[in-house]
Amino acid sequence: MFSELIFFCGELENFIFKNQIQEFSDDNDDAYYAEQFLSMIHQESLKIPASEKSKYAKVPWDKIDSFWAKDLARAYEYIDKKMLYSICAHEIPKIKKELKPN
Repeated sequence: MFSELIFFCGELENFIFKNQIQEFSDDNDDAYYAEQFLSMIHQESLKIPASEKSKYAKVPWDKIDSFWAKDLARAYEYIDKKMLYSICAHEIPKIKKELKPN
């Protein structure tokens, strides 16, 4: 049930690490690709029943399920790239670690 969510978290984490991204800029499409990964994570999260989510209290389900809307959206069609990077580089690895079976 969580395998697709973990997969997309891992892909996003690998994308950031492999490309040695330290921040998102307007010079390339890295932010766009990161947004696409977050969108896939969001879609997979919505498929998971609340009863299963409750087993992983440390995962910020409310933020994932709302696609970090309050954190990312700063104005119409504008994404806060610093917040996007923070979510991708710091939050996603934590989420993946919480969900991954030991």
